[in-house]
Amino acid sequence: MESDIKKDKSLNILIVDDEETITQILSNGFEDNGYTCYVARESDTALSIIKKYPIHFSLLDVRLQGKSGIEICKNIAQISPTTINIIMTGYPGVKSATEAMRTNAYDYLIKPFRVDLIFSVIERAMDEIRHQNFSNENSELVRSLREENEQLRKLVKDLSPGNSKSEVQYSTQKSREKEAEISYKKLIENPLRFGKKTK
Repeated sequence: MESDIKKDKSLNILIVDDEETITQILSNGFEDNGYTCYVARESDTALSIIKKYPIHFSLLDVRLQGKSGIEICKNIAQISPTTINIIMTGYPGVKSATEAMRTNAYDYLIKPFRVDLIFSVIERAMDEIRHQNFSNENSELVRSLREENEQLRKLVKDLSPGNSKSEVQYSTQKSREKEAEISYKKLIENPLRFGKKTK
């Protein structure tokens, strides 16, 4: 049975590694599954790709010429906050793992690894994103329904016959109408005269 992630062919993946063999194996694996794959050997190319294309996942080797994968991860987080970054290294260590987690990297993989491991990591990340989006949508729906409910409650309260506010408004309006009617009658009975006063 195919996983959901393999049914979604709209993902763009960036591989940043200075080892041609690694980039070739990974890019072939992704492209064979229908994904769009971008390859960079160093930081400048990687960042230019991030700025130009919507990248959903990046695979970053720790040791690169120029900036390290950790530094690139920090840059990507600023340029494209929605990109999910995965750190790769052939030289595992507590320090690099700690630094990777501090950059909010989604995962930390130790070379060599099989391509299907990357697919499982991506699938797990996508499942979490779907769950988060579902939770956010539900929260927004609940908030909207609460606001509508509160508005309806206020409306019903204002229209209620026993509501003192509505009674006051009603009586005030009736009083004004009555006063206007009395004034109008007085005006008819005693029309204003603008003639000169007689001595």
